[in-house]
Amino acid sequence: MLAEMVAAQGIVVNQRMSLVFNGNITMVVNNGFLKNNGALVESKGTVIFSGDKDTLTSYIAGSSKTIFYNLSITKSAYGVALKSGVGVRNVMAVTGGNLYTDSNLTLISDAALTARVDVVPATSLIIGKAHVERYIPARRAWRLLTAPVTSSNSIYNTWQNRGVYTKGIGTLVTGTSPTGASGNGLDVSYQNHVSLKMWNGATQALINVNNTHVAISPRNTGKADNCGYFVFVRGDRDPANTIVPNKNTTTLTSIGALQTGNQVFTTSSTANSYTLIGNPYASPIDFNKVTRSNLVKRFYVWDPKISELGGYVMMDDLNNDGIYVKTVSASAQTKDLQSSQAFFVETKDNGESQIVFSETNKSGNDNNVVFRPQTPATPTGAGVGEIRTNLYLLQTDNNTIIADGVIAEFDNIYGLQVDRDDALKFGNVNENLAIQRSTSTLAAERRPALTINDTLYFKLTKLVQRNYQFEFVVAGLQQPDITGLLLDSYLNTSTVINLSGTTKVKFTVNSNGASAAANRFKIVFRPIAPLPVTMRSVVAYQKNKNIAVDWKVENEINILKYDVEKSIDGNVFEKVNTTTVAGANNAFNNYSWLDLKAVPGNNFYRIKIYDRSGQITYSSIVKVAIGKTNASYNIFPNPITGNVINLQMNNQPAGTYQLRLTNNIGQTLYTSSVNNNGGNSSFSLNTGSKLPTGIYQLEVIGQENNRNTQKVIVE
Repeated sequence: MLAEMVAAQGIVVNQRMSLVFNGNITMVVNNGFLKNNGALVESKGTVIFSGDKDTLTSYIAGSSKTIFYNLSITKSAYGVALKSGVGVRNVMAVTGGNLYTDSNLTLISDAALTARVDVVPATSLIIGKAHVERYIPARRAWRLLTAPVTSSNSIYNTWQNRGVYTKGIGTLVTGTSPTGASGNGLDVSYQNHVSLKMWNGATQALINVNNTHVAISPRNTGKADNCGYFVFVRGDRDPANTIVPNKNTTTLTSIGALQTGNQVFTTSSTANSYTLIGNPYASPIDFNKVTRSNLVKRFYVWDPKISELGGYVMMDDLNNDGIYVKTVSASAQTKDLQSSQAFFVETKDNGESQIVFSETNKSGNDNNVVFRPQTPATPTGAGVGEIRTNLYLLQTDNNTIIADGVIAEFDNIYGLQVDRDDALKFGNVNENLAIQRSTSTLAAERRPALTINDTLYFKLTKLVQRNYQFEFVVAGLQQPDITGLLLDSYLNTSTVINLSGTTKVKFTVNSNGASAAANRFKIVFRPIAPLPVTMRSVVAYQKNKNIAVDWKVENEINILKYDVEKSIDGNVFEKVNTTTVAGANNAFNNYSWLDLKAVPGNNFYRIKIYDRSGQITYSSIVKVAIGKTNASYNIFPNPITGNVINLQMNNQPAGTYQLRLTNNIGQTLYTSSVNNNGGNSSFSLNTGSKLPTGIYQLEVIGQENNRNTQKVIVE
């Protein structure tokens, strides 16, 4: 027998015994108690306490801590008392009667789940203190957090775990003049860095927290007593975590009485000012449902997964359709603000303003992604036309890390001047990308419908010497007479932006200060020029100890010259040859250049094309490997993003090769032939139009009908 019923309407789990919930089942304890001296295995079960008896007969006790998946109190009178430790992993519901916690309740948060308190009706109370946990993954980053409690313990006794080191519990709160437990409570760090800040509404700036022997929630009235903090979390209280790059997982615990009922926060009374608000409930809340008075339907959060230390994300719903636009599309933030999450709101006009939370604003959408690494879902929400600009850190292995993002929307409902429809930019700790309009720095700009000569001015700050990548995701802006060009004032180049798709552009910041100029980039919208030169093919192949580079062009109209650029690593290219155009306005032409300085290993080449208007474009990159290589074929890069497939032939015999590209149902989409001069060669194949996202097969038919098939992935 795992547990026994006793005469006094109760369930007792004796020592060395277990009460096991096998799956998603419900157990009702009506006018009774649960005494756990053994183990309760909760699985995904629900325990409901019902009836009308008082806490002399309706309680939870025992020598063991009792962990529930779901715990529900539905008493028609009196309530339930917690006389020993109780933890809830998923939903704590009090829909009838009262719950007396006696500081024995823990709302558990771990890598999989964070417990929440469901809607508490006005006729019920949760009396006593609780422990509200927030799991933090192993990532050194700033976070906007709150303690969703009132009548709280101090910062030192909660988030700092009373100054005690326990693996995976609490965090270090450091400052410039730490005096420890007997002084200001601040922990020592090797650099004396400040890791806890609050918002000063009068100065509209973050200020340091210099003493942690103060209540983590400033007030104790039970109404909107919590506040927001900007916290740098390295991990738990291991002193080694103050040394970069040390980190580990930890859980922060807030101790105090749970806030229930309406929670009214007074916000700034100055137009266009900001107030930092902490979610008052130990539950997600739906920002669509909160009551805002003299506030823009907009909020700013800090996403710890952006860049190296996190970054701000702006969310707004100007047309009040319930769909939010976010400035960093890769962020997983939604309209639901999580338990222990803090956020900024913006005041509309001068005068009284407030935000009101009610129990019915609570949401069941626990979004683990906000606090835990995970691939975010595809963002929703778009205007008539929009450009999302994402800035990525480009790693040496060509992987990317999102650093920041902005959005520009075009619709005739918006005005030309900066107004409330536009969202100001909050500055990040690391790289900052913004849209500059006059004297305003914006995270989101709303403008009238796109016209010729419109310009988006970007402002980039806090860049470091490294490789970056822009991603321009454009929807609804394609027009028959307009083209978008990204102008780079440092390299004096322009790159065509796809106005109905995605364009990626790499750039580098080096030791030259101009490469990090804040105004280096802008997008201009110009009339479409005459049809540009078409690069039909670029081929590079080994010729004895040298490498020959051949390229074929069509529609050679208004072209000034070509540069051949070479790279050893495929990232940094240098000019090695200039070829002038053979005649003017040619229908087609063939060009060739011989590299007499080929190096062992990889040799990368591309063609830089100059037209007479000053516009510069590039061909795809081709590669030849010098040295001993096995006979093989490969596609690089793979996946591809456009209509050019680069085929590398290694150690293949000379001759003509037939090529055939098919889709996943066997349809032939492209055929061609190439002449291989033997040894190692690289061919750039232009399919003529962008291939839809998917997986394709490129069949290479060589001498004596030998066949090889290469998989081609299109993003």
